[in-house]
Amino acid sequence: MATEIDKIQFLSKVSLFANLNDKTLLDLSAITVEQTIPAKTTVFKEGDPGDAIYIVKSGKINILKRNSSGQDSVLVTLGKDSVIGDMAVIDDMPRSASVATVQDTTFLIITKHDFRALLGSSPEVAVQILKLMTERLRKTNASLKELETSAKQMEDVIRVISKIARKSNLLSLNASIEAARVGAAGAAFSVVAAEMKKLAEDSAMEAKKIDQLLQALQSKTKALAMMK
Repeated sequence: MATEIDKIQFLSKVSLFANLNDKTLLDLSAITVEQTIPAKTTVFKEGDPGDAIYIVKSGKINILKRNSSGQDSVLVTLGKDSVIGDMAVIDDMPRSASVATVQDTTFLIITKHDFRALLGSSPEVAVQILKLMTERLRKTNASLKELETSAKQMEDVIRVISKIARKSNLLSLNASIEAARVGAAGAAFSVVAAEMKKLAEDSAMEAKKIDQLLQALQSKTKALAMMK
């Protein structure tokens, strides 16, 4: 268990509290509770009330988002100094994602009630949160632009593959017609028809896979925009 001085030194290096004065850091340290949670344990689930802030003192966690099929996918893995759930305790919205430990992880936890009381007595903390929100917004916007570009590129690839599939189907049909027209002499056409049909099927299958990846990418983009 960390001493009060250890906690203050650690908190002073966390981005959310980096510029606070010693008095405010002391007040902050006094309302934190240290807790170690075992590996592969759910800390909180998407939709849970935002009742506390979690600061990762050591270890690693996964941020998880539920997809349309009800499965959780990893959005990002975070480690030491990460602050989780700070926005949820301010806006009273439910958790927008789940958090699970990757390995044994030690948190410093601040309840919503205590954190809001600190905000009321220490305007510096409110200023720090505003700065952090601005920084997050800029990073999120940059990430969303990158994801949007990737999504458009994938859509272009899907269109090309789908076009190839359609042309392959047409060639297969023409080859089949020609094979039927010339009878036994059209054996080669039959082989071509079969190969072109297989190519069309493979192309369509790959286009479907890429489309699924694109949907997953778009889902993560939306999740990133809603992260709390």
